[in-house]
Amino acid sequence: MRLPALIAAALAATLTLSAQAPAHADAGDPIFAENVIRTPTGIDVPDYPLRYPDGSTGSLTDYAGEVLVVTLWQENCPYCIREMPVLNRLSGDMKDEGIRVVALGLDQDMRQITGFLDRYELADIDPVMDHEKVNGTLFSLELFGRASIATPTSFIIDKKGQVIARVWGPVDWDGDAARGFLRSLVLDS
Repeated sequence: MRLPALIAAALAATLTLSAQAPAHADAGDPIFAENVIRTPTGIDVPDYPLRYPDGSTGSLTDYAGEVLVVTLWQENCPYCIREMPVLNRLSGDMKDEGIRVVALGLDQDMRQITGFLDRYELADIDPVMDHEKVNGTLFSLELFGRASIATPTSFIIDKKGQVIARVWGPVDWDGDAARGFLRSLVLDS
């Protein structure tokens, strides 16, 4: 192999390896898929009331120390219905690694949310109700600049409660790129 070919091979390997380090992407850049966009640093999860299935209230800050995929969804959203089993599998497979999926129901009461999850056998997703839609609205205003949000929309939160990425639409959460990125957040934060 000649020197120019070696240099070209080394450059290609370097570019390939740097492309696999998405945790360090700049704000606005795609991370592991075109619709997974790095958010600006310093955005904390909203600390407004959520309702849990047992009737208690809390907030997304209750999950401090875990990496979260927070999905904003609606029961009548066909893309949500398609993505929820994949998110359930992600949560079930990765809970022991410190990664959880929280389903933030926007338009439903808790009976609708838990009924939907039961009907589709989605036992590994944490259901929460967005009390008065405050959390979804804050996510929407802060990260999209508008008060309404299309579903499914998800946010990736690191262990410190910082919003790392926004996701518009479904993602291949079963893929190595998504799972590798989430694992990198467990190690980084």
